[in-house]
Amino acid sequence: MDNSEYRSQAQQDHDSPWKEALEARFPEFLDLLFPKVHQLIDWSKPIDFLDKELQQILPTSENGRTYADKLVQVHLKDGQTTWVLIHVEVQGEPERAFAQRMFQYNYRIRDKYDRDVISLAVLSDTNPSFRPSRYAFEMGGCRILFEFPTAKLLDWQNKLDALLASENVFALIVAAQLHAKLLKEPKQRLDAKTRLIRLLYERGYSREQVIELFKFIDWMIRLPDNLEIEFKNTIDQIEEEMHMAYVTSVERIATQEGKLEGKLELAIQMVKDLNLSVKDVAEKYQLPLKELKERLNQDKNSD
Repeated sequence: MDNSEYRSQAQQDHDSPWKEALEARFPEFLDLLFPKVHQLIDWSKPIDFLDKELQQILPTSENGRTYADKLVQVHLKDGQTTWVLIHVEVQGEPERAFAQRMFQYNYRIRDKYDRDVISLAVLSDTNPSFRPSRYAFEMGGCRILFEFPTAKLLDWQNKLDALLASENVFALIVAAQLHAKLLKEPKQRLDAKTRLIRLLYERGYSREQVIELFKFIDWMIRLPDNLEIEFKNTIDQIEEEMHMAYVTSVERIATQEGKLEGKLELAIQMVKDLNLSVKDVAEKYQLPLKELKERLNQDKNSD
């Protein structure tokens, strides 16, 4: 994989870790980026992710990989239940109609399900002036005004030390996203990625937490093949130093000849050992989804 290929693939894959991260770490996400909303919620009660309901209000043309959206039902401290729509812009390029899209999603949910919705937007682009927070329309005495909170990840660029020092695990995911967006040189990305992964071990997280966060960081900060090998060797050293063989038990690098068999074996291990979705792994390693599913079925039958 040359530099142009890994950059292109990295841009396409940013939404997958966001969707998984939002579901795995929803309370931490709100606490870091939308603390006022976090304070409204009774976290002693369960939260429900409404993926089916969300798909009903997304136009077919928008069901692709440009955005990462989550619709969540939460219980508030005042006893009410409400829905929270998270709209993450992951494409990287500002969209002129972004505020209108936020308004449309909100009223579609209200129209179809008759539910109140808190709409929140996460902006991961690198344009400091792109900050949509309201949609307005006025004509002939008719007026619409829709305002929504936004979290601009770029605002954390000068607060990276605070992110890395935070006890909130979602801070590391935000830091990884910033590195993925802002660092263009592969060696810089390698150094940043290594620093984040080392933190996972130094903080004494459980094996499950390390693997979970490693997955998100690894997915966001992509490297060309030669640096992936160096990164893997560094992880081996870290795990040996810390006496924590969490990640090296999963073979991460396919054969350098790029043989399909090597990639398939790696993909099967990723699905089994890290509980990743078959679709996401197939996309990450550019494998035919049908062939990967067949191999997984074969392995299951042979067990």
